[in-house]
Amino acid sequence: MTKKFIIRCIGLLYIGLNCVYAQPGVINHQLQVKLIPAQQSLQVTDRIALSNHQTVDFSLHAGLQPQLQSSGATLIKTGHTAGEVALETYRVQLDQGISTFTLRYAGNIAHDFSSRVESPGKEQKLLSGTIATEGVFLDGGVAWYPRIDNTLQVFTLSVELPENWIAISQGKGPQLESVSSGNRVTWMSRNPQDDIYLIAGQYQFYTDSKKGVQSQVFLRQPDTQLAQRYLDVTQHYLNLYEQLIGDYPYAKFALVENFWETGYGMPSFTLLGPRVIRLPFILHSAYPHEILHNWWGNGVFVDYKGGNWSEGLTAYLADHLIREQQGEGVTYRRAALQRYASYVRSDNDFPLLEFVSRHSGSSQSVGYDKSMMFFHMLRKKLGDQIFIQGLREFYTRNLFRVAGFADLQRTFEQVSSQDLSGFFHQWLESKGAPALTIEGLQVSTLENGYSIEGIIRQTQSGPAFALDVPVIVYMQEGAEPQQLTLAVNDKSQQFSLQLPAR
Repeated sequence: MTKKFIIRCIGLLYIGLNCVYAQPGVINHQLQVKLIPAQQSLQVTDRIALSNHQTVDFSLHAGLQPQLQSSGATLIKTGHTAGEVALETYRVQLDQGISTFTLRYAGNIAHDFSSRVESPGKEQKLLSGTIATEGVFLDGGVAWYPRIDNTLQVFTLSVELPENWIAISQGKGPQLESVSSGNRVTWMSRNPQDDIYLIAGQYQFYTDSKKGVQSQVFLRQPDTQLAQRYLDVTQHYLNLYEQLIGDYPYAKFALVENFWETGYGMPSFTLLGPRVIRLPFILHSAYPHEILHNWWGNGVFVDYKGGNWSEGLTAYLADHLIREQQGEGVTYRRAALQRYASYVRSDNDFPLLEFVSRHSGSSQSVGYDKSMMFFHMLRKKLGDQIFIQGLREFYTRNLFRVAGFADLQRTFEQVSSQDLSGFFHQWLESKGAPALTIEGLQVSTLENGYSIEGIIRQTQSGPAFALDVPVIVYMQEGAEPQQLTLAVNDKSQQFSLQLPAR
């Protein structure tokens, strides 16, 4: 799953699916960081370049005390936000003609683990962010860098660390060099990002480069064979998704071993737990899922105010597609529907447009399983060729931009020349799912064949869904099964089919 920390809602006119998205501005950070894991602290100098701003508001971790290091600007503290991560808010006022300022700050970031029970027997270990001898995990949620709402970031990140430590972030890198205190590692992203990640630890670094995209592996213990398996499979799935969707948007993809069990997908790398990465089936299940997130969620960013479309689409084109290629697509979809039926009830159900991230079995069943089935139905409705054309067009238009379900609808309507408003409205804004029964079947002999008649009922509570119901009729005398689609729009609907054999 993608690792995100904020729901963007500034600059959004929200009227059902007819949304007007104000694309975020882009901020340039030049970050120089010194990490001191033994003291759980860091020291940072950040030169920030703005465009068309005279005043900027930002948040910073409450354990960090910023000082302005440039002329032509004024820094004032504006507030405090309590919570799991305490934040201080600040405002910088720039003189006319000034577009850059420099902040210097230092302090401690050390948060403890918490846990969340997602379903019976399934508990997730969570960490807001920390600097520790076991490792470093920092993202925008802990506000280790000045967090400016409704912006994307480009950056250069230079990190000074103890000897044998390596820092990892998104973008291009690592550029490694030795310094008197240990190592310096530099990463660069010229493509806009919706977060800046800083991961660090004592890593063994492995790499392989083909077609200009580097495969990278960062392990906490030496293991050449394990690293090579990931390097090889990375190239395989990068090639698969480039052919399906479009060019991979980053210079590298890295597997990074975390110091606790996680399954996070960040732009150009994934952060997986030490036990998870050694499970052999992960190479062709969770791992390609995280690779694909670099197209969906970390390539085209999600506007969470309008629903998180990326998890369902990624599950459909990774987990489901792999099983489909093995001839097990039906089995995978049936299991998804069974999970939905098991976990989702009237008291915990919600529309897809309200899904942000999973926090329970029911939320995962809506945001992953129901969403996956939404994309499967869209594919069946449009056909493979138009569906893939729509995916490629949506990716090309919105790469490194924020997009929502409305952008998906608009793109698929344009490539298919169809009005899909009813389809999107029904599946995104309504709760629940259809439950079908077939009743009163009667077979009649005709002059030139047979007919079968009956009633399809929708037995779910609530209104009827407009459905394209696939039907297969098996016949005697060695005749080929008849595959048909019935348009069902009412809670109870009669049908009659003409058949060439009994």
